[in-house]
Amino acid sequence: MPVRTNKSSQTFFRQKTYSTVLYVLNSTLVDRKYPDILMGGLFKKEDFSSSEKATINELIYGILRHMARLDYIIEHASSAVISGLDLNILNILRICTFQAVFTAASPAGIINNAVALSAHEDKFSGFVKRTVEAIIRNKDAVVFPDKEKAPFEYISLCHSHPVWIVEKWLKELGNINDVEALCRANNTVPPLLIRVNPLKTSIVALQKRLNEEDYPSSPAVFSPFGLVLEKKDGIFRTDAFSKGLFEVQDEGSQLITLLTGAAPGEIVIDTCAGNGGKTLFISGLMKNKGTVIAFETNTAKLGNLRRRAQRAGAANIKTVDIKGLQEYSGRADCVFIDAPCSGMGVFRRNPDAKWRLTAKDISELCAKQKEIIRKYSGLVKSGGRLVYATCTISREENEEVVGAFLEENNDFSMKSPAKTNPDLFRRFTTEDGFFRSLPNVHDMDGFFGAVMMRKKD
Repeated sequence: MPVRTNKSSQTFFRQKTYSTVLYVLNSTLVDRKYPDILMGGLFKKEDFSSSEKATINELIYGILRHMARLDYIIEHASSAVISGLDLNILNILRICTFQAVFTAASPAGIINNAVALSAHEDKFSGFVKRTVEAIIRNKDAVVFPDKEKAPFEYISLCHSHPVWIVEKWLKELGNINDVEALCRANNTVPPLLIRVNPLKTSIVALQKRLNEEDYPSSPAVFSPFGLVLEKKDGIFRTDAFSKGLFEVQDEGSQLITLLTGAAPGEIVIDTCAGNGGKTLFISGLMKNKGTVIAFETNTAKLGNLRRRAQRAGAANIKTVDIKGLQEYSGRADCVFIDAPCSGMGVFRRNPDAKWRLTAKDISELCAKQKEIIRKYSGLVKSGGRLVYATCTISREENEEVVGAFLEENNDFSMKSPAKTNPDLFRRFTTEDGFFRSLPNVHDMDGFFGAVMMRKKD
């Protein structure tokens, strides 16, 4: 149905927009569904304008990023008690509080939204209106815990991260100011990075092509294959995308792929290929010469990888099942393990993840990661490379997994990323010889990488 421009239609779509935000929040926090998938499905089925889509996206991700701060403001600017509220009511209050604190929405508009969203809540509609009015009046007078006296509580509430994560990061990073900077960075909107497809074009030609399609960009700070786009709406409808000239890929993800050192003529195995973003880049680095073996247990993702490879012109990618993977035992120049992890390095893209994650999840993931690296290391040939990577900031999943593996396998030894490409990786190499990127330091997703060489026979 086309959007009409009369006043009543605008009101209808405004209410529909906020009702959609409420639905996605409830589904994310109760049913543990993923907001990006929910929004993608709704945007395909429902008739939303570009501005409505932008508003829905801003509110959902903004609320998930700042949820602890919003809840604290709700309790300290009104008489509401969070623990006693139905989730639907609480999410209505979160929507209105986010508008009041983080947007330029007028008080009258916020109160109207509160009334509209709670219209079917007979017992609580008056409560919602009164609470929102109190929040608007008192929000600027709310005092957060003292940073010096209660640093964990201050960072957790002010920058909206679970206390256990704040405590964990302090143990691992060692500096409370670094932890605060990391949590603050996680609540920023990440830039949209794309990666040129070197099989079809160059960075200069792609930038010119996108500019002609009204998508201006600037070169990425670190990756020689990356561009930062100034806008994202409609980017997948561009002619450049349909022709396979680029893929959306964060700069940290691009760098961790470059860490493989994939070169033309090699056999490179991507053991956890997923939807194939890094696999496609490996193929591009190899200039379609040699073989990229892609293994993934999820058949739907493997199907996506094949479709993307066809669009990209990546003809040297071969997808295999576990039996086919075993045929390459001891033959790979490079085995790349992009291990399943807690995703603590991509909280700014997936803010819902920080509210889902538990310490138990990390323990279970560590056991799985150790099993994976043990299983796939046998694919590496004599003198070949084993590259272990995650998108997490968690010592148990990173340094400890690699350390445990090296203790059990003395035929492997570490190779510093700085030796792979000094100009590119020197600033990302830790004292222990690992790759690490951080949102607060590099303005990119948090990645970890380790390059291990198998001794020659």
